[in-house]
Amino acid sequence: MRMTTKGLMLLSVVSIVAAGAWIWTVARDSSNLAIQASSQQDTQVDEASLRDTFDYFLSDASQTDVKTIEQRFEHYSDSSTGMDPVLFKKFIQYKAALAELGATDDFSALHQQILALQAHFFTVEEQQRLFAEENQMRELALRQKELKQIAQSPAEYQQMWQQELAQLSPELQESYHNANLLTALNETNSMDAQSQFLVRESLVGAEASQRLAALDEKRAQFEQSVQSYMLARAEIIENESLSEYDRKQAIAELREPLFDSRQIRRVEALERIHDQKSALTP
Repeated sequence: MRMTTKGLMLLSVVSIVAAGAWIWTVARDSSNLAIQASSQQDTQVDEASLRDTFDYFLSDASQTDVKTIEQRFEHYSDSSTGMDPVLFKKFIQYKAALAELGATDDFSALHQQILALQAHFFTVEEQQRLFAEENQMRELALRQKELKQIAQSPAEYQQMWQQELAQLSPELQESYHNANLLTALNETNSMDAQSQFLVRESLVGAEASQRLAALDEKRAQFEQSVQSYMLARAEIIENESLSEYDRKQAIAELREPLFDSRQIRRVEALERIHDQKSALTP
């Protein structure tokens, strides 16, 4: 299964759009700030690479102001070697600038714009540490597009493309395979249940397909519970006969039987998003 240029482009554009969704607000002062956000309490800091650690701390950016995230990272860096708060701040500034690029159909131009931003914010060594793999993946997508244009037949294209993949490092080959697999799995989301299972089985095997199906069912049940809960919560909030204290108590009593402790943190985050959107709606 090949990762198409469109698929790789989509991964890049999605990351840009997601970066643009950050909420840039005034920070709250807290000398005893925890390293992790409430939504991250059941997880461990991702230390697979410097980039993974940066992305982990920014994963709560839609719910937390940037200054607070910087403070959390500074607390974390005090007890972790190789973690530079100054470099992390530059990474945040880069993400903000990246969001300004927006989506485009000209993947080659987008690639050059991203490289220019990286050169603006980071040294050559920092660029290599943070972006080497993703830059190679975009270059690979551009090379794939070029091969499709110059190949005289599908068979010739396949031969040239496999030669291109064979030149990649083992690490990049694995990254390419994983990205390719993720895209193929995502493409099954619009299929009916039977077709989805059969395609997934061909991609990852029967056992993994069954686990994915169970996760889908669990996710659907959770989403249904959240939808019902939010409707009931809205009725409580709109009940003018209740005091603010009584509303909070009623909502807590409504929430606790429906969700476990880990799900409650997710629900609370969804509540904040819903309330923020409602506040912005006339």
